[in-house]
Amino acid sequence: METKCVSCDGPLLIPEDGYQGEIVSCPGCAAELEIQSTDPLELALAPEPEEDWGE
Repeated sequence: METKCVSCDGPLLIPEDGYQGEIVSCPGCAAELEIQSTDPLELALAPEPEEDWGE
C-alpha cells in the first residue's frame, strides 16, 4: 500500500500484510509511524517509549 508520511509528506510504502499497531519507519525522515487502521489506512506518529526510571 502506498501512502504519504504524516511527518514529512514523503512517499511511504506499507507492506500488504501490515497490521493495526505495527510500527513502520519513513525512509525519508526516519519518523516512526504506527498503523492506526488498515481499512481505511490511517497512520499516526508512534508514541515515544517512556522511561521507567528503574521502577
